[in-house]
Amino acid sequence: MEKRSLQEPDDFGKTHERMLSLDAFRGFVIGSMLLVNMTWNESVFPQQFFHVPWNDPQQGATFADLVFPWFLFIAGASIPFSIASRRRRGISHTGIVVSAAKRAVTLYLLGVLLTVAGSAYTQPLSWNNLLQWNILQLIGAAYFIAVCIWCLPSCWRIGFVVLILAIRWITMMVPSWEAASALAETRAPTDAPMGPHTWAHFDALRQIYSFEHLKPSYWKTFFSWFGASQEYLPGAAIAVLGGLTSSFLATNRTFRGASRVVLTGSTIVLVSFLLQYDYVPTGGGILGDFTIPFSKWFFSPAYCLLAAGTAMLLFVGFFVVIDLYHWTTAWWLRVWGMNALALYVAAEVTFKMVLTKWLVRLPDGESDSLAAGFLAWTEHATGSAAVAGWSFVLSWLAIWWLACWWFYRRGIFIRV
Repeated sequence: MEKRSLQEPDDFGKTHERMLSLDAFRGFVIGSMLLVNMTWNESVFPQQFFHVPWNDPQQGATFADLVFPWFLFIAGASIPFSIASRRRRGISHTGIVVSAAKRAVTLYLLGVLLTVAGSAYTQPLSWNNLLQWNILQLIGAAYFIAVCIWCLPSCWRIGFVVLILAIRWITMMVPSWEAASALAETRAPTDAPMGPHTWAHFDALRQIYSFEHLKPSYWKTFFSWFGASQEYLPGAAIAVLGGLTSSFLATNRTFRGASRVVLTGSTIVLVSFLLQYDYVPTGGGILGDFTIPFSKWFFSPAYCLLAAGTAMLLFVGFFVVIDLYHWTTAWWLRVWGMNALALYVAAEVTFKMVLTKWLVRLPDGESDSLAAGFLAWTEHATGSAAVAGWSFVLSWLAIWWLACWWFYRRGIFIRV
């Protein structure tokens, strides 16, 4: 029986045609991100388009909660091709890591720009803005770590994923409620259960690992910055799984290869459900006190596995349709996917500096933001909040698709 390794061959990425499914999946993810960021009215849009509240004692995961880790997965899926391309040009591992560090810093600074774009109107700029974590900052850190891991032998990659998720599980389960609650104040809702393995317990540990329980000081600010490792390290594990998936599919362009990815992704999803099955706000579930809920707020192991497993299944679905059987090129998704980062930054800047800041007159004579004005006038004209909400979202998606299509037609692809 032939044994296949997840270590890519020397000619990896050179002897295989471009995986269009990679761009299509990236386009699907960035489109989903634009969608869920603009669905505000819970009476209009499906509940899956809204994040689980950060302090909900039950926790859980919706479609909206999975979009960000899917982006981490797709960022990792591009790493094998990027590294293979640099190796063919004679770039050493050191050069690859340095290049990844530059990309990570660029992503981090773009994230800082988006952070201050939304806050600088009401709060003065400060050096603390450089230490605030958000989407792009976390993607940059996770990407850099994933590249470093990918430069190691293939056995280290799976080992890294297992190690990080095991450590995250231990750090959430082992420290006692008594010790955690003695150091950190609870932020749980007033009617939320208290005690071991509840939301209050997990959040107290999160505060401690982020040094949020310390008194305000320069050192607290400095060390708190490293507290985001609770998110970007599991995020890096998701990115590494993305790389393993794309490299396997690139060298196994067969139905059998796709079936193995489906089996792997399905198994990961089943394990994720097992880890959190029957979790209750008072703590415990099918695994007793070892049950941990799906939780984006805590980046729990169950949540990370759910995100990675569903990403695998979505990715292989795109792969089968686009790269294996060539039923379509999905160019309408690749329009977004080929300029995903530029699209995200432009959309966020426009929303934070234009849609929420420019004022317009409302039907009742008052003034409000451009976004609120669009919704108010559309509802005033149609008499339907649903029509107003969906019109706003679809218009937003259409505008950015047309902008990306303009770049796509001209072969302009903006990279970091």
